[in-house]
Amino acid sequence: MQQPPQGGFPQQGGFPPQGGGYPPGGGYPPGGGYPPGGGGYPGGGYPPQQGGQAPPSGGTNWAKVIGIGCGVLVLLASLCGFGIFMCYQGVTASKDHAHAFLGELRTGNHTSAYARMDPSYQATHPLPSFQAAVAALPALSSNTDATFTNFNVSNGVHSLQGVLTTPSGPYDIQMTMREANGGFYVTSLVVGGSPLQ
Repeated sequence: MQQPPQGGFPQQGGFPPQGGGYPPGGGYPPGGGYPPGGGGYPGGGYPPQQGGQAPPSGGTNWAKVIGIGCGVLVLLASLCGFGIFMCYQGVTASKDHAHAFLGELRTGNHTSAYARMDPSYQATHPLPSFQAAVAALPALSSNTDATFTNFNVSNGVHSLQGVLTTPSGPYDIQMTMREANGGFYVTSLVVGGSPLQ
């Protein structure tokens, strides 16, 4: 068996000289971390967020909710106001036509009053029949004024109720008028409980 040389194994080489670690020269370059030479990120934290945005805040945006609610209320109020205005305009127009009709009967202008009757009435009642029906209700020819206090509008039909003033006293009056072709036409008339035939 071959014996090792005197003095043990040769001492050439072996482990690298103990020079402070790897790589030779005392370890990694000085600087204290990453990035090199910068001593770490400022403040000792994570790197700054490039181009980021603040995280969204939690909870309900009450200002936006209240703003939308107010807008809806204003819209509804506007629509209701417009509807009331249009209804008032329609009632006013039908009342004006009723007063004009009664005024024509008061002055004996039966032809103009007859033209205000509904076409369905005119189809079955010629002008002489209308004149005879008016004569049968003396309050129509002697009326001095009319006051309408109750109104109802449904599907273009206006119902008016009030008091007809005459020299012989007041009479209840009920008129029904139909809106058509930009005007109003009398479809029924009741004075003192007696209808116009």
